[in-house]
Amino acid sequence: MAVIKCCAIGIAAFWAMSAGEALELRERSRVGDTSRVVVLLKAEGLYRPGLSPGGKVGDTPKPLALKVETRLDFVERVVKVDDRGRPARAVRQVLQAASAINGEVRPMAAVLRPEVALLVAEPLPGGVTVASPGGPLTRSELELVQGPGDPFELDGLLPSGPVAVGARWKVSDATARALCDYDTLTASTLEATLATADDTSAVVRLRGEVRGSVLGGEGTIAGSGSYTFDRKAARVSKLVLERAEVRGAGPVEAGLDVKSTLTVTREVVAPPAALADDALARLNLDRPDPTRTLLRLAPPGGRYSLRHDRDWHTYWDDTRLTVLKRVERGEAVAQCNLRVGPSAGKGRHQDLDQFRDDIRRGLGTRFVQFLGAGEVAGDPAGHFRYKVGVQGRQGDVGVVWYYYLLASPEGDQMVATFTLADTQAKAFGAEDERLIGSFRWEPAAAAAPR
Repeated sequence: MAVIKCCAIGIAAFWAMSAGEALELRERSRVGDTSRVVVLLKAEGLYRPGLSPGGKVGDTPKPLALKVETRLDFVERVVKVDDRGRPARAVRQVLQAASAINGEVRPMAAVLRPEVALLVAEPLPGGVTVASPGGPLTRSELELVQGPGDPFELDGLLPSGPVAVGARWKVSDATARALCDYDTLTASTLEATLATADDTSAVVRLRGEVRGSVLGGEGTIAGSGSYTFDRKAARVSKLVLERAEVRGAGPVEAGLDVKSTLTVTREVVAPPAALADDALARLNLDRPDPTRTLLRLAPPGGRYSLRHDRDWHTYWDDTRLTVLKRVERGEAVAQCNLRVGPSAGKGRHQDLDQFRDDIRRGLGTRFVQFLGAGEVAGDPAGHFRYKVGVQGRQGDVGVVWYYYLLASPEGDQMVATFTLADTQAKAFGAEDERLIGSFRWEPAAAAAPR
């Protein structure tokens, strides 16, 4: 009889909750809160590549089958909260971060280097920004640790006030954008519905469509799924979202037609040694460090590296040529080609008069005038750097080119070419000199992952 009575009480309590009791679904964060977070993304579909450098307009490559799997597993400790009780900064110890891309595309795999496995995450107006006190991440490492499903964004799934079972509300635009990993949001109908609830948890259904763009490529994602809110821990403990995306090609990335599943799980854990109070005190997190968000570029098979801000994106890379494009507000404003040159012999580099003559001859009728030339300073490990500025025209458009000849003491050479419309030159400023100033020659064995 006691068992029957307990069951009856439980059923009655659940029925009362289902019948209209209003619940408050709100995350509460405190300094010191520690969680283990696992973010999984599996995607399959078509990859629509753009033209390779030098390709002819109209020669559209055929779509390629694509399969992607990523896993990010980390322990996170909140070290700062805002005046609304939301996390404003957290330190993360990554246990695993890896991705694999297969199908008809060039197979690729990426992992996070151990020396940058400690991360600092902060929510900024454009989304969550992740960086490592251990040194600059590479672009592929950044894509592993900063993407859709970040736990900082999950509170935007929750309603603004108490809700009863059956209630509906719109997911915040910031969270809808973050779940799609878009830079900008055009429109969102992503809606949440409280499906069930009991004393320990609530289950919320998600459905809707998000339109926006990433790096200038416009896309649409139709999504459906659910998340579980842990009422005891006051947090979203699990999210599963099925996504179907169609995205056009942008200045940097190819088009996509893929279906994917995003899964996020969170659980309360004790902080590991790497996130203990004394370890965190040594990080000096409150000291501003604008270089922390820089990225490291080390092309495959190359003997050089450089650092750049996050507006530069890799468009193409192989053992001879790396192409970077600078994208601001979805528009490509400049391009940088880094091409391996012939060896000039130990202690030598190409004759500078010949270098300028080669530039003029290569531009042909596009050449208007030289803007100046001379050596530029930078990282001492970059050795010789020589810059030539050129004013020219391409059709009816005024163009500025900055050419760099780079040489090592062993005679290794690189030619870097920056191309931008002359109307962008003032806003572009000295971005070329900042990037090339960080250039350094590396021993072949020290080449880092991309």
